[in-house]
Amino acid sequence: MPSTSNPALRYEVTLAGRIMGYVGQSDAIMGFVGARAEDGASFWMKPMTLGMDEVKPGDLLRIDYEGIIVEGEGKAHNEWVFFAAIFRDYPEYAAAVHTHAAYSLAIAALGKGIEPFDQFGTYFFANGVPIFHDSPDRVYTFELADAILKKMGDSPAVIINYHGILTVGKSMQEACMRAVFLEKAAETQHRSYAGGAARPLNEDLAIKLGKNAPYDLINAFYWNYYERQLQAQDPTFRP
Repeated sequence: MPSTSNPALRYEVTLAGRIMGYVGQSDAIMGFVGARAEDGASFWMKPMTLGMDEVKPGDLLRIDYEGIIVEGEGKAHNEWVFFAAIFRDYPEYAAAVHTHAAYSLAIAALGKGIEPFDQFGTYFFANGVPIFHDSPDRVYTFELADAILKKMGDSPAVIINYHGILTVGKSMQEACMRAVFLEKAAETQHRSYAGGAARPLNEDLAIKLGKNAPYDLINAFYWNYYERQLQAQDPTFRP
């Protein structure tokens, strides 16, 4: 049976997934977004067999922290444990995004962190994006999930070298937009260095800009823009 509880939250999770597809971060069925369910003992994410860009609210699975599907039908993603660790052990995070973001991975593979080459770069430079080097493996164990989350610390994101990115937030909107903006920053940085003579913004100014930008508004405006574009493409996609 399709999932029916938490309809507003399920819509937000599917919207975030479709945004990931819209901005080019979908990778066939790979990658996923998710949010803690209202019961506080489970979380929502897509089935393994569907892409983020095609999933519908009724397709989502509600999974408890032991990996048991308590609502919905389908195969749980093999990396369900990644989100179980977040939503079980980090109450400050309500939502998360994991994708195989190409530019972020390219920056990390070059041995660099995110630098301030645009406005989004200033945000992540000011707030820090650690790179997890210990293992590029798929996150099938709580031990690996915990190690990645400890590396992330208080940062809004972490890059798992040769694997992908993880962004978190106090809402699905915040976690989603952080994934969008992190990859935008990485793309600008990668393209800038490809020119051969680029230099990042002055560090003090970058930190000031990154700390002062009104991201609550920016997140909402971008989220609403992407929602309008996706609804124009598919008029049936509505809350």
